[in-house]
Amino acid sequence: MASLVVSSALLLGSIIMVELLRSELTANVIETAKNESVNIVSLVQGGELPNPIPIPRGDLAAQVIAPDGKVIAFTQNLEGERPQYQFPQMKGTSQTVVRQSNNAIAQVGDHDHNYILVANRVDVAVPVETQAAKTYEVFQSKKQSKNVIFSGSTAPGNYYVYVWASLQSVDQSVRTLLLILLAGFPLLITVVVVATWLTSKKAFEAVERIRVDVDEISETNLSRRVYEPSQGDEISRLAHTMNQMLERLEISTEERKRFVADASHELKSPLSALRASLEIAIRHPDEVDWVATARTGIAESQRMQHIIEDLLLLAKADAGQLLGTFQSVDIDELAVEECQRLRALTDVRFDLSDMSAGRIQGDSERIRSVVRNLLENAVRHASSQVWVSLKAVDSHVVFQVADDGKGVREQDREKIFDRFTRLDESRSRDRGGSGLGLAIVKSIVIAHGGTISVSDNDRCGHGAQFTAVFEADSCSVLESDALPFPPLNVNNSH
Repeated sequence: MASLVVSSALLLGSIIMVELLRSELTANVIETAKNESVNIVSLVQGGELPNPIPIPRGDLAAQVIAPDGKVIAFTQNLEGERPQYQFPQMKGTSQTVVRQSNNAIAQVGDHDHNYILVANRVDVAVPVETQAAKTYEVFQSKKQSKNVIFSGSTAPGNYYVYVWASLQSVDQSVRTLLLILLAGFPLLITVVVVATWLTSKKAFEAVERIRVDVDEISETNLSRRVYEPSQGDEISRLAHTMNQMLERLEISTEERKRFVADASHELKSPLSALRASLEIAIRHPDEVDWVATARTGIAESQRMQHIIEDLLLLAKADAGQLLGTFQSVDIDELAVEECQRLRALTDVRFDLSDMSAGRIQGDSERIRSVVRNLLENAVRHASSQVWVSLKAVDSHVVFQVADDGKGVREQDREKIFDRFTRLDESRSRDRGGSGLGLAIVKSIVIAHGGTISVSDNDRCGHGAQFTAVFEADSCSVLESDALPFPPLNVNNSH
């Protein structure tokens, strides 16, 4: 198929090249005939017409005809010939058609029947300087063949000048080119076919090897990669792209397996604790505090419920179904409510002195989940104090939660947002948390078009500072003196 396409393109190119050559050579012949005609007209007008008429080349011929129809001058190759053409009554405007066949002019050039004819009508009564200005006008006769070029004065004619130019040289050049193409075309096509076959064979070998490699890759051996040719062509780039895809699939599969294992482990722990508590109670019913056992069961079931809800939320995030209806959300109000809820559950102090009012467009419950998770994470790792701030920066709302704990090492600051991630210093289960909170925060923030990051807490020289940036709602951020509540510095005293 490729060979057929290339052969067709070569054939079309050859035809175009032949026609371009014919057109260019013919245009040169026309220009030569016109120039010679102008020279003879000048001789007629000046009264210095020689006979025979000199011509610069053998493929030209000329006759000058008097008003009575007699030949008064001619070139040697038309000596003794009768008038070869009768000048018609001319009407209309210009016309240029370049080819004609006529046995009566067979003597032109080398007995060529294909020629150019330039016909001029010369009025010698008009002054030379005026006549010369009109010599180049071109006329058309409706009665004459469209293969003749007419030029001359608009005044009534006295003498007629005819110049013929043979197209034999054009035909010969075209024939020579055609012979060369006909002789070389089969060889060229053979070279093209062989080169195409060799190239295709090499390409198909690479494709077949890639196909075999892909066929042998399954979910259990995604670490394998397909063969990458070294040519740097499209097939090489395709193989490289496939290997990149396999790498992404491998990473995704490993993350999924790890996620399933972590989820199973997280759910197994409260379930095992609940089962152990109930088994002990059944074995020693008279020695068990059933109220305490029930409380333990409720606590563990709540823990499982919380993990399951987090997993469902992350599944919705993966499916693009995380967000509900958007509305105006006052993050400052959510932050104050969550701080007031947590202050009853912990001895950690909350500093809200840097809080300003801030409003965004979003899902109210999901934004509350962001605020709650960041605050609970800060309380879980704080030594004694948590700072909460909200401010407007250009067209964004910046929400920050910082603690005075051990902080997050720089190499862990991306990993901390992965699912089921606990850093070494926070792995004990009595600190709470399933390792899903920050992953949920990141999913919600990104779904709202925001960003989330963690850095050092510069307020006390240690600890972590989480920064969530959202696009502000129009007219969202109020100045500090317009807050619906005064800046708070909540210090718990338990």
